[in-house]
Amino acid sequence: MVSLMAIAMLTIAPNIVKAADATTTAEDAWQRGLEAYSEHDYATAVESFENVIAYGHASADAYYNLAGAYFKLGQEASHNGGRQFSNGELGKAILNYHRAIQLDPEMEDAHYNLAIAVDHTNDTQAIPESFITSLWMGISNLFASNTWAWGSIILLGLALALFMAYRLSTRLGLRKGMFWLSIVCMLGFILTTLFAITERSLQQRDNRAVVICNDTTPVHASPDNTSKIIRQPSQGVTVVELRNHNEWSEILFADGEKGWIRSSNLEII
Repeated sequence: MVSLMAIAMLTIAPNIVKAADATTTAEDAWQRGLEAYSEHDYATAVESFENVIAYGHASADAYYNLAGAYFKLGQEASHNGGRQFSNGELGKAILNYHRAIQLDPEMEDAHYNLAIAVDHTNDTQAIPESFITSLWMGISNLFASNTWAWGSIILLGLALALFMAYRLSTRLGLRKGMFWLSIVCMLGFILTTLFAITERSLQQRDNRAVVICNDTTPVHASPDNTSKIIRQPSQGVTVVELRNHNEWSEILFADGEKGWIRSSNLEII
């Protein structure tokens, strides 16, 4: 029995050591990334934050910092006489902002910086969202779907309690007040439920992808290099991947147009 326990300990011990080493290495990489970013050494910051994630310590903060480092690295190129985002940094920044939001939907800084990065995509062929749609999506993103769901339950409870008070009260003025308050709470319940459903559906769209390329990449009418080029989206454009065929992916743009792109030019969020 003792020998079996000894063998088990010898088997487990190396794994414990490896886990401890990975944690230490990730912490070291994290510190290097923060220091490099503060010193405007964005190439080292990118490498360091990529290592943090590679070591198995992916988090909203890690993706957020990685996205910021990629964005700054791409901007830095123009200061050195080159073109901004000439090596695909914009697409990688947008990809990692999306991943940060996926892990923490309430990360306001990630939403704000993502919007700034998307403004650099120059995807002029896409139909922009209407003001109402943008407002609705912006409000939905304020809280996670679970938070909206709890809010809707609380409002429903208040609406029912106020309606009961309205039915039981004998004072006319109080009855009117309770009635209208119950109506307001019921409308709030409907809105928060719809926000919860919207935010939940966004979280479940795990087939969304970001176009990763150095500048623009052709989208073909069929999975064939010789077929008609129907579009040339810039890096960072977010699409929905519909299906795969060999080395190609069929994608759906925000304006409803479909086409085929090399799978190597896509990164799933």
